[in-house]
Amino acid sequence: MSEPVSISIIVPVYEDNDDNVIINIDALVNQLTEWGFREYELLVFLSIKRYLTFPDYLTNNEKIIFVDHRGEIGLGSIFRKGIQRASKEYVGLIPPYNQVNLESLKDISAALKGSDMVVAYIENPKARSWHRIVASAVNTMIVNLLFGLKLKYYHLSFFRTSLAKKASINSNSHAAMVEATVWLAKSGASVIQLPFIMFPHNFKSKSHAFRIANIVEIFKTYATLFWQIRILRRRIVF
Repeated sequence: MSEPVSISIIVPVYEDNDDNVIINIDALVNQLTEWGFREYELLVFLSIKRYLTFPDYLTNNEKIIFVDHRGEIGLGSIFRKGIQRASKEYVGLIPPYNQVNLESLKDISAALKGSDMVVAYIENPKARSWHRIVASAVNTMIVNLLFGLKLKYYHLSFFRTSLAKKASINSNSHAAMVEATVWLAKSGASVIQLPFIMFPHNFKSKSHAFRIANIVEIFKTYATLFWQIRILRRRIVF
């Protein structure tokens, strides 16, 4: 069996007092080891005010890089900065709040080799609240219509790092992941779509996804992306 590719995983931490963060970072390290990844890095973005005390075996793990972000920083900013810092062959983002069944990502990790992008989609959408199901479905439909794509989800993808670094990612919102996915898909990147399992969860996130200002930014991002991709017909040069 060939050795897995190397991977950088961006881990955005908002709930600094949620013990699930430590549990899930630990689980992620164990899963990567179990799948045979020797070359990986976790880019853990934390508020400068740390309420969590990480155990020594995590803080002393040279493959875990803790990055302080000051003040309130949007998911898009973390995603963009994570891509800029990523040093491995592939890069993706996984939230640390026991939302994603990490075991279901095994097939995705195996599919990375030879692919430019693996798009993960939720196999069990009913694990989410109804308003998130509707919002996700509407968002996916809009993006597919705008850009002539047939992707099932836009917010959990893994990219070839060298290509992701070339994508014009400007949004500070969740739309940043849409930007990266659309740029690569429309530029001719090879795409594989695979399912993942989401755990039902009821933690109260500090996400700003449904705030009016955030929604306005998302649609401004889509308008700018449409202008660049569909009108000016710009593409990433591989």
